[in-house]
Amino acid sequence: MVLSFIKSERNAAVFIVLAGLLGLIFANQVSGFEESLKSIHHFAELALAIFFFYIGLELKDELTNGVFVNRKALLIPGFAALIGAMIPAGLYYLVTYSDPIASKGWAIPMATDITFALAVFTIFGSRMPRGSRQFLLAFAIIDDLLAILVIAMFLRSDVVTALIVTGSAVIGLLIPSKFAHRLQELLLPLINLIVLPLYAFSSLGIKLDTSIAAVVTSVVGIGVLLRVVGKSIGITIGAYLGSKFSKDSLSRKTYARLSVLGGIGFTVAFFVNDIVFKDQELFHKQALIASLLAALITVLIASFTLKNRQK
Repeated sequence: MVLSFIKSERNAAVFIVLAGLLGLIFANQVSGFEESLKSIHHFAELALAIFFFYIGLELKDELTNGVFVNRKALLIPGFAALIGAMIPAGLYYLVTYSDPIASKGWAIPMATDITFALAVFTIFGSRMPRGSRQFLLAFAIIDDLLAILVIAMFLRSDVVTALIVTGSAVIGLLIPSKFAHRLQELLLPLINLIVLPLYAFSSLGIKLDTSIAAVVTSVVGIGVLLRVVGKSIGITIGAYLGSKFSKDSLSRKTYARLSVLGGIGFTVAFFVNDIVFKDQELFHKQALIASLLAALITVLIASFTLKNRQK
């Protein structure tokens, strides 16, 4: 019963949010707790290897048994993910380019959080056309794959971080297809119940010694918040371009409505933030809080756009 409960994207998202809030409360109410979380957070980062391994498994399963069996089906979500990653990264850089340290965070707004995007879709997307969930899942998986490549190739991460990200995902891709789906089923409860909640708990265990106003007026905060607009525009344009080369099963309006969900960044966004602003506490906090605000704004917009679908 517990395993069935935690396999639901909606339940998993709620559990992760609660874990993050708990970390935030403890860090601000218990003296010295923020400092003690550093060792926990380091362990949680290493545990993310399981999550990235799962992403590799999920991609392998979709390539052999799922939405990517027809390789042309990759084109629409592929273009959506690519352009949807480039535009928010570009907007972030345009806002922060004058600050060489702040501009290093250009990859933070790139990735869409699969768990939360699917959870919001489950709650509000019941009226969306058939095939909507498959498109969302497809571009979110490719989105995460692009983020993994960026972390490995462009960000100045240490050897351990690079191995965690690329190595785990590649190993997942190399698993024989007949085992991929079963492994996903075995790992999903572990990821949703322990790995991601622990990472959220330790990531959000920060002192709120900066105001929301200070965050939304900082260049880092503005750059991250622009992901809400940038992801939506990029995914919509990308889906349109992809539809020029592949059969289009969804309408332009449907792609536009689904694109809103790209504004949710959590696990991968936090992970990139940890890498690029490891030694910049203020920028790190601003990016973290801005990512949470962007996710909240996205949920509010999605609750309207997905429910109020015009036929």
